[in-house]
Amino acid sequence: MKDYYTILGVTETATQDEIKKTYRKLSKQYHPDVNPDGEEKFKEITEAYENIGEESKRNEYDIRRKNPFQGMGGSPFDIHSMFEQMMNGGVPKQKRAPDKVINITINPLESYFGTKKELTLKNLSKCTPCQGTGGTKKICETCQGQGMVVQVMGTGLFAHRIQTTCPTCQGSGSQILNACTSCFGNGRRVEDEKLMVNIPPNVDNGDFLRLSQKGDFDSSTKLRGDLILKVNLINDDKFEKSGFDLIYNLRIHPLNLILDDELIVEHPDGNLSIKIPESITTNKPLRIVGKGYKTDQGSGNFYIKVIVEKQENLDSKLKEELKQVLKLVIN
Repeated sequence: MKDYYTILGVTETATQDEIKKTYRKLSKQYHPDVNPDGEEKFKEITEAYENIGEESKRNEYDIRRKNPFQGMGGSPFDIHSMFEQMMNGGVPKQKRAPDKVINITINPLESYFGTKKELTLKNLSKCTPCQGTGGTKKICETCQGQGMVVQVMGTGLFAHRIQTTCPTCQGSGSQILNACTSCFGNGRRVEDEKLMVNIPPNVDNGDFLRLSQKGDFDSSTKLRGDLILKVNLINDDKFEKSGFDLIYNLRIHPLNLILDDELIVEHPDGNLSIKIPESITTNKPLRIVGKGYKTDQGSGNFYIKVIVEKQENLDSKLKEELKQVLKLVIN
């Protein structure tokens, strides 16, 4: 276990004011803006101050440090941690940074094969000069580092103790003394980042894909969150996706239904030759079993929706001749 007193160069009996003054002196001495070789030392003293710079955190640190069970296997005994583990089925709760959710648009063919997408993101990254701290900080005097304050509302039997976010530090538990000139105390900077994403086959509209630690840097946890991609699947003029079924919109001229015996239909795996059935209607699509999306449970079907369109104007003379022929066929 790290000895934060030794790191800061103070004794275990030092007052909070002495610890604060020592930290300020060391942080100015080793700040990367002043001392390019002091980055690691700056991070070390900042970590030490975050653990013993505030009285309640210092008390918890002292208890862990002097715990007689320390070093006998496992982590130090902590009644609060033990209670949390009991409530969570024995699994300690880990800190996580918030997720970042963005939309990603694909079409039915990209879902059929799977695809790669290059994304250009504006991510909030950790500020390098201050290592995400935002600068030199002090414990908020209003909430004493808790980030919350308790207010008594009402009187007598109707009095209630209400816990609210500290108005001074906005819940952070600390205040900036000397803000980092690079991030202006925020601890984060907006940076463009290019990311190549593999989209697996068969994803559908509304599906989510998680990319670990590709989201924004979070100053409070000092961690980077996950990037969540929400799939927005848009059908196009030719292909549509419905579950695991693939649908093709076949646009043909009325004469094709009369003169042709077969139709050539596009399919992701190659064109298909479809024999025109004796009875065909635009209200009911043609179906080819097993030619849809491929899954571990089997394949969906391929449906062909026939859409009859008048694609061009015929010569008036030819049009009249066709009418006469069709009358003979119909009668």
